[in-house]
Amino acid sequence: MAKILIVDDIVEYVESLKNILKSEYEIVVAYSLKEAKEKADKTFSLFLVDIRLDESDPKNIDGIIFLEWAKKNFPEIPVIIMSAYKEFEEKKEEIIARGAEKFLKKPIDIINLKEIIKEFIM
Repeated sequence: MAKILIVDDIVEYVESLKNILKSEYEIVVAYSLKEAKEKADKTFSLFLVDIRLDESDPKNIDGIIFLEWAKKNFPEIPVIIMSAYKEFEEKKEEIIARGAEKFLKKPIDIINLKEIIKEFIM
C-alpha cells in the first residue's frame, strides 16, 4: 500500500484528509516542520504539505522549507503543496519552480485530490 505523509498544523483538517484517504493509502501525519522532517523517509510515495504550519505567524512558510528540504533529501518523492491563503495562490508558479509537483487551493476538492494522487502513485 502506498504511503502518504500529510503535514498541516490544523488537526481537524489533517484528520479529515486522513479519514478520506486511509482506505486507499497508508497515512502518516505531522503537525509541524520538525515533526514532518522526523517522520519523512524514502518509504513514502507522496508528501501532502500545507504552506503555513503555524497559523499564528503570518510570515510562516514552513511548508516551503519542508518542500525544499524534501527535494534535497528525497528528490524522487512528489510533493503537493496546499494553502488556503490567496497570497500563496498568486505565487503558484514560484512554488512549482521550487519543486512542488502541484499546488492545491484549500478547501481541497477531494475528488480532484484523489485523481492527482493517482497521477503520482501508480
